[in-house]
Amino acid sequence: MKAPKAGSLDRRKIWATQMQAGRMVRRVAEALAPHVRVMPVKGVLLGRTFYDDLADRTLSDCDVVVVGASARDAAAMLVDRGFRVVRWSNDPNVVDLRHPDLPGMYLDVHARPLPVGFGPVTSAWLAEGAREDATLFAAPVLIPDDRRLLVHLLGNIQRDHVFRAHAHTAEDVARVLARSPYAIDAFAEVIGEARLRVGSWSALRWVEARTGSDRAAALCEALRLSAGERRWARARESVMRPAASVAPAPLLSRVVARCVSASPGPCAAATSGRHGGARWSR
Repeated sequence: MKAPKAGSLDRRKIWATQMQAGRMVRRVAEALAPHVRVMPVKGVLLGRTFYDDLADRTLSDCDVVVVGASARDAAAMLVDRGFRVVRWSNDPNVVDLRHPDLPGMYLDVHARPLPVGFGPVTSAWLAEGAREDATLFAAPVLIPDDRRLLVHLLGNIQRDHVFRAHAHTAEDVARVLARSPYAIDAFAEVIGEARLRVGSWSALRWVEARTGSDRAAALCEALRLSAGERRWARARESVMRPAASVAPAPLLSRVVARCVSASPGPCAAATSGRHGGARWSR
């Protein structure tokens, strides 16, 4: 992959960071093979698959999902291969590491792509239908199916309370929708399977507002939310939007942001019935 032409220092820095992240993926895939599969996600994958130039997709760390091991077991295997744990997250499914040969790059190892409560999006779920690729990173990795990749992207926007998400995440969603061969209804079906229709509707509205993506708007309609579900989605947005610039986000905003899955429980109750959302919020 050629470096961008001289004249843009920022673009050259982004390209160099992307190359370092790519080397990190290769090290992880080689260290965990053959028993644990590695699936690169977010910027390190999207920059190589949905952007024309690596320098078009900024990133600050390297994210991988491991299939076939817990985050802590994968971390232990990586430590045996020279990695160092930087931080044990409060989430048992996430561990942050570094490698001395790549001092400027952090590695986030995820045993679960999205936090518990964001539908049934496990590593096995994300890996379903994935293809093996040995060229992008010069080591065998799993590349997720576009439809499941989109669910992961939308889930991360929802995890970031929609309005606190990074601007590049909106561009990521718009590019996947624009460049994937799948029809809009195929994306809608998998979002429904992930039980993230209501939260994804809000995330897609945000993507459309930021990028003008016609396909994001079409997918919003294809999710076919009922009038009650739309009222609940807008109620969530009204709580999260004012807190977007406050750090840390207020407690109510954090709680409501997590109420996205249509799984059984209080969140599902909030999306059913005419007054469920307001009752649960109170």
